[in-house]
Amino acid sequence: MPLEWTHVMDDGTVVLLDIDDTLYPKGAGPFAHVNRRIDEYVVSACRVDYDNARAIRRSYISEYGSTLQGLMLHYGIDPTHYLQDVHDVPVEAMLTRDDRLREALTAVPGSLVAFTNGSYAYACRILRALGIDDIVTDLFTIEYMDFVPKPLPWAYRKVMQQYGGAPADYLVVDDSVANVRTAARLGMGALIVGSEDPEGFVLSIPSIYEIPRVVSH
Repeated sequence: MPLEWTHVMDDGTVVLLDIDDTLYPKGAGPFAHVNRRIDEYVVSACRVDYDNARAIRRSYISEYGSTLQGLMLHYGIDPTHYLQDVHDVPVEAMLTRDDRLREALTAVPGSLVAFTNGSYAYACRILRALGIDDIVTDLFTIEYMDFVPKPLPWAYRKVMQQYGGAPADYLVVDDSVANVRTAARLGMGALIVGSEDPEGFVLSIPSIYEIPRVVSH
């Protein structure tokens, strides 16, 4: 279970770190494998071909925020089974210890919390593979969001309920423009990794390695 607020906030800001395509370069890690497994899961659960499976996924993501939410509502899918299946990917074969990442994150003031739409077990595997599991204070994963994912506001409100404080006490670091925009609308700090906000309202950095330069200011 996530830690209590008093354990997390000793150093001030809570830095909510996305994992996939944020802590490693976009496309270089296991997330593409997860996407393929989700396609396969929808094909099997909905008894459709791959083209229709992808259309279903687009519809569910647009309406509910995730494929999982749609499958739960329309097909009664067990989220635990779904998460175990789609996250059964070769994390350790694709990611290795990243000392440069470790150095960058260690330089960030505040407490580091993994904030991800992935499962707890999957997030733990990635953090261990990258060699940063001991510097990430806590994990707030899809299970603790009641399976309601980012960028829907529910996940952000849940994490603030857990740790307390004001929205300004949080910094969301994510590769998704939609995810950081929700954070900004709620009054949280927001930082995009690897892309830019087309409207220019949210700060961006080319890679996670640049985070100390931005956060220190």
